[in-house]
Amino acid sequence: MSQENVDAVRSAYEYLNRGDAESLAEMCADDFRMDMTERVFNPDIYKGSDGVRRFLEGVRDAWESYHWSVEETLVAGDGVVAMLHCQAQGHKGSPRVDWHVAWLWRFEGETPVSVRFYRDPDSALEAVRLRE
Repeated sequence: MSQENVDAVRSAYEYLNRGDAESLAEMCADDFRMDMTERVFNPDIYKGSDGVRRFLEGVRDAWESYHWSVEETLVAGDGVVAMLHCQAQGHKGSPRVDWHVAWLWRFEGETPVSVRFYRDPDSALEAVRLRE
């Protein structure tokens, strides 16, 4: 695991924050898999570049604004855990949300092959054995 993988994860959130599905899809494997089944709203699994586009469309449909801030990255084996602070505003006066979550990115070499969302950041750390 290299610094390039950590940099790729940070770039991924820059693309997400800009709504740039094409750049995100381009950096990932063709069969990239986004496991967002732990989300409260719209749990789903997204596959490939079409999945990346569908994921971002869903975020835009559900939220007036959504911002991912990387607070910390932890490297473990073929993975990078991104500890995130997420802030969002729903449409038409819906309440703001402010939460801390984690995404576990898996790589083959320097290419992201999957990411999994964890509502509980400790669960992501347990998944890569950084916490018992």
